[in-house]
Amino acid sequence: MRISTTVRLVTIGLALAAWPVLTAADPQPPTADSTSATAEADADTAEPKPEPGEPKAEKPTAEELFKQGRDALFKGQYDKAVELLGKAVAADKTKTSYRLHLARAYRYAQKGDQAAKHLEEILKTSPDHVEAGQALSRIYSAAKRWKDVVRVLEPLLKYRHDYPTYHMLAEAQYNLDQPEKARKSYEEAVKLNPQSATDHYQLGNIYLSGNFFALAAESYQSALQLGLDGPVLRYKLGSAYFNLRNYFGKIAVRTIRSGKAGTINGSWYLIEPLPGRKDSFRCAPEASAVYQVAKALADGIEDRPDIHVLRATIYLNARRYAQAYKMFTKIGPTVPNEDKALFHYYYAQAAFGTGSYDRYLELLGQAIKLDPESYKATLVDAYVQVADQHNQAGRLEKYIQFLAAAVAESPQTASLHLKLGDAHGEAQEHDRAVHQWQMVLDLEPDHPQRMKLLNLIQKHGGGVALSVGPSQPEKPPAENQ
Repeated sequence: MRISTTVRLVTIGLALAAWPVLTAADPQPPTADSTSATAEADADTAEPKPEPGEPKAEKPTAEELFKQGRDALFKGQYDKAVELLGKAVAADKTKTSYRLHLARAYRYAQKGDQAAKHLEEILKTSPDHVEAGQALSRIYSAAKRWKDVVRVLEPLLKYRHDYPTYHMLAEAQYNLDQPEKARKSYEEAVKLNPQSATDHYQLGNIYLSGNFFALAAESYQSALQLGLDGPVLRYKLGSAYFNLRNYFGKIAVRTIRSGKAGTINGSWYLIEPLPGRKDSFRCAPEASAVYQVAKALADGIEDRPDIHVLRATIYLNARRYAQAYKMFTKIGPTVPNEDKALFHYYYAQAAFGTGSYDRYLELLGQAIKLDPESYKATLVDAYVQVADQHNQAGRLEKYIQFLAAAVAESPQTASLHLKLGDAHGEAQEHDRAVHQWQMVLDLEPDHPQRMKLLNLIQKHGGGVALSVGPSQPEKPPAENQ
């Protein structure tokens, strides 16, 4: 029997109405194939499960991290070392060795600030940790943080006396302008390490600035012997010798072919040729001011007027006045204004040594004009010196002239009046002589030569007339009869 089309459609509609409705939110039931694919994906992303009996992997310990970081540090892998040692410190903050190596890694990685933080932390918990203190001081020294260097190192002296501590401490104290403390620290440093040329040199600088010239010379010599050399060191050694009055040292005669006066030849300075002997020179040894200053100039020290003035002054003090005067004359135009007063004073002394007395007083007058406070007082002595030179040469008139100038400059000085009075007396100028002698007694009534002066005044000043007496004594008066 056929079923009509209308009946079939109704039947299908009823069947669809009976089927559950599916929405987007409702998952479809998995099929066998989809279940298999999902399981495989989960297996790929999940951590592998250990096989039965296999131990589970453990994190590295602090000690292992430290060893790995230390190896990286000494291999030059500084960033890796910082990472590993940082983890070691985080894992065990009680180990100062971990933190010390971490600070080293930071320092080698050019991260001084981070290194300093860890070293400061070590010293907070371990104030006697000398190694950490020295490492921290090296960082601060490189940064010129001198006060921090002193702060860190001074407390460590109670725990250990060694060279690095004294060396860095001395350097910091020197830069903080604490010469006495720096001197003591450098002295300890060179005791502990006598082969340090730079410490000897710095110690010499401190001695020189403190006017300990013999000690300065000794320290500079030690620096030279240890291989430290240079024009500045030579100049300073020459200054020390100069102040020790070691101008030319022990002069010797040497034959120097094609030599030239005023130059260095090996270990000798050629002062001047020896008259009548070819290629022969009077020479100054290395242990002399003139050699060291000339060596500094020969080695290329900055060509400054003060160096040439020192060299000329060496000749002046060695009484080689003609050579000194020539040197001063040549230097004159280059001397800066602030140094001209002292320069003219030395220049004047050289002129005096050559017998140019008028030039001497002229140059001294220029020095006084430039700096009256320093040199005005020297004028009286200058007049007396010139007067004495004329007196020794038998020029009595000039002698009196310059003594009178000295008296005019210092009228309250009794000794000058006495000297001028005696000069007038020698010149038979008795009135003037009496006047000066009387001035002496007016200024010093109890003068040691008072009676002598009174007698001279009486003799030449119109006192009791002296005459030649009769050859026969007078008869006594007749007695009353």
